[in-house]
Amino acid sequence: MGVLLGLTRTHARSDRGSRVYDFKPYYRGAKVSVIGAISLKKVLTVMTLNGSMDGNAYKVFIEHFLLPQLWVGAVVVMDNLPAHQIEGIKPLIESKACKCSVFVSIFS
Repeated sequence: MGVLLGLTRTHARSDRGSRVYDFKPYYRGAKVSVIGAISLKKVLTVMTLNGSMDGNAYKVFIEHFLLPQLWVGAVVVMDNLPAHQIEGIKPLIESKACKCSVFVSIFS
């Protein structure tokens, strides 16, 4: 998930019978990416980073945040985002005696 910190409202309220006029500022805010893992019972881990998610950031998430929370027999389900498909992710997950499954969206 990504959050743009500099977004502004596009709609406003005014007194009945009058219009609202204002300038829409150019977007200059930062972007924060949020990645997490959940199980049926709880949130396992969450990581935030400034900017966009890439393969290297995803590998850091797997190594330092997700792997310590996994148990033997867990199934990790990922979508088909290119950052999730980098080499080395699947062997990391399988090293904890877990399974790795890729969910392919019908909308992609």
